[in-house]
Amino acid sequence: MIPPCLEAAAQHWQVRRAALVSQYDAQAGRSHAGVGVMGIPAVWLPILEKNGFSLRRLKTDACTNIAAAALILAVEQVQKNHAKVTAQPVPACLRQAAQTYAVSWPVVQRYYTAQQNVSVSARRYGPIHIPAGWLPLLRYAGFPEWRVKHDSCWNMAAGVWILAAEHAGDRVPGTGWKGTPINGIPAIPARIVQDATYASAQTGVPKALLMAVAWQESGFNPQAVSSAGAQGLMQFIPSTWARYGQGSPFNPRNAMLAGARYLRHLALEFHSWPLALAGYNAGGQAVVEAGDHIPDFTQTQHYVPAVLGRYRVLASQSGTP
Repeated sequence: MIPPCLEAAAQHWQVRRAALVSQYDAQAGRSHAGVGVMGIPAVWLPILEKNGFSLRRLKTDACTNIAAAALILAVEQVQKNHAKVTAQPVPACLRQAAQTYAVSWPVVQRYYTAQQNVSVSARRYGPIHIPAGWLPLLRYAGFPEWRVKHDSCWNMAAGVWILAAEHAGDRVPGTGWKGTPINGIPAIPARIVQDATYASAQTGVPKALLMAVAWQESGFNPQAVSSAGAQGLMQFIPSTWARYGQGSPFNPRNAMLAGARYLRHLALEFHSWPLALAGYNAGGQAVVEAGDHIPDFTQTQHYVPAVLGRYRVLASQSGTP
């Protein structure tokens, strides 16, 4: 009988269940030199101990042994993938990522080439040199952190996702964003800064985050109207405005305060600013249905990191959150 924990180990380490079952069946009833029910080779024991596996439990607990075997399979698969990827002048999975996230192939090629010249850092991972600061957001978006760090193709997909997200407004219709680079802050009307300060004081939502949303949604244009009918500085649709807004959505202070109320409601529900932003873009129910992750909608997958990127820029410029 196959232990139920084998299924969980296969899912956790993202290896084929059939491969684990085959290894388990091959060891059943045999005497072998390896350790435990999966016959783990002794050469792996120091590596497994460094990854949190107790030698005693590897010998005595079947589920711990199976989990360790799943990790070994994952590492071996990564090594095979890495050998295939590095043998290619241009990795096929890089082209696939470009198609998946709708980034032009020449842009991805230039990005990939530039990353090969980045100096290696302990705080960057894989061939795309993913900064450690992106890992929490990538987890929310459904990227397995272990794969992003160690699997070349997962790492490239994550890098292209970041590339797509940082330039989301250039392609995604209805955002109101006109394509100003993320590191080029447009002139922000003093009144909007004041309104953001007021809304932040009323709700506790960071001022820089409110301005980042306004920047992403409308380019700080209080009169903006999208093709989908979203209105004003914070791009409210009428049904959401009826719940969170007062007066006119084209009034900057009204819009900023309503946006802050909505973001605060979402943050209290999801306990996460990235998920609150996902809910602002796609609706809170979409986040719930995605299992408290960023929903698998192209616009939302681009929107969240784009706003967070703008938030970092604004917060660093002002010196205040």
